[in-house]
Amino acid sequence: MKKNLITFLLSLLFCNTSFAESYYFKGCKLSNAVSGDYIINFDKNVIEVNLKAIDGTIQNYSDKIKIIEKNKIVSEKIKSAKGENIYYQYFLNSKSKTVIKLQYERERGIDMDIFKLNTKRESYCSDVKADWDQQKIEEAEAIKKQEQILEAQKKIKKEQSSLIECRGNNYKKWTKCKGSYEAETGHKYKGLFIDGKIIKGISIYPGGAKYVGEFKDYKPHGYGNFAWTNGDKYFGEWKDGQAHGNGTKTWKDGREYSGDFKNDKLHGSGTLFYPDGKKYKGEFINGKRHGKGTFTYTDGTAYIGKFIAGKEEGLGECISADGSSIPCTSKKDTQVKDFSGKDTRNISIVAKKWVRISQYETNSKKGKKIMDKLKTDFSTKALELCSPKSKYNVLKKTIEVLDIDETPAYGLETKLKIGINGVVECK
Repeated sequence: MKKNLITFLLSLLFCNTSFAESYYFKGCKLSNAVSGDYIINFDKNVIEVNLKAIDGTIQNYSDKIKIIEKNKIVSEKIKSAKGENIYYQYFLNSKSKTVIKLQYERERGIDMDIFKLNTKRESYCSDVKADWDQQKIEEAEAIKKQEQILEAQKKIKKEQSSLIECRGNNYKKWTKCKGSYEAETGHKYKGLFIDGKIIKGISIYPGGAKYVGEFKDYKPHGYGNFAWTNGDKYFGEWKDGQAHGNGTKTWKDGREYSGDFKNDKLHGSGTLFYPDGKKYKGEFINGKRHGKGTFTYTDGTAYIGKFIAGKEEGLGECISADGSSIPCTSKKDTQVKDFSGKDTRNISIVAKKWVRISQYETNSKKGKKIMDKLKTDFSTKALELCSPKSKYNVLKKTIEVLDIDETPAYGLETKLKIGINGVVECK
């Protein structure tokens, strides 16, 4: 009933067709070969997706909207064709002009579905319009939060319906019953009690934090979800009141980690996603990157090697966006400007330099001319990097399509953004 009410209210809030069609995310680069357009249809409560491949193939589909916030729209979890327990979900953010796609694998927890994050892909959009009515969004948010609370309460009531109510005020004598208890510390407990102790249920802390899951000696122990008042969340394994074992933690600032925990800290193996699209996958000790790992940058390049106390250390391997690799010290060098004026990293390699030139716009007729210019500019840049001797050997040189803009419906010629990457060895 409540779910239908939410759908109805959302339809009332966003029933104007012109209003719905005014919100879109266009020119979102999903890869070097695929771009996408996302149109928010509030009238149907769906995200309409239009994908365009480099070969001209177009794919259209729509997915239901789950969350509507001031500057963000989130889709429902969508079952993937990759496997029975594989799901994906995407976030559209008008402030950062991004579309973030997350891929999850569903696991079974204690009376709940646990979705473990596997991959995160972030795409930047060239054209975003999302000037929706803030008041209406706030109203929709309030309704959604109320719905979530009611659904959580409904689930708890359902699973405890077969249990008898605990009798008497002496909770120490409660066994195999459901009850509520408030400790002198201000902690509130509600759930299944056995031998005077809660073993499964809900705990609300004095400051407002909330835990749902399994208990031991009134502490989180086993599987459970914890939500802090600042917006941070954790779900996974617990031991004696601390995150311990395998789990997933999300921070208010957009970071997300899936992997091993020890005594509430990132410890062991795991993957840490950053809000700007960077990713680290590898070993952690006491909350810091430490040991072997791979750090992937927003441009697709990566450093594989050793990390000490959160920093890259020593000789490793640098990976270009196309997957090729070469030995390097790390990616800690100062920023330089490429030919597009965009900040890029000049990777320090023993006696070698990484050359990057990008974002020349052209069309199919002028493609050959631009490619020739890229090759000339590559040589010029290589000479600059290998100064003062200005001599070098080309170890690698690749021209690639960075972006594509197709408008066949209007009879316009396809536009391309092309660039060149390569490695030179200074003599």
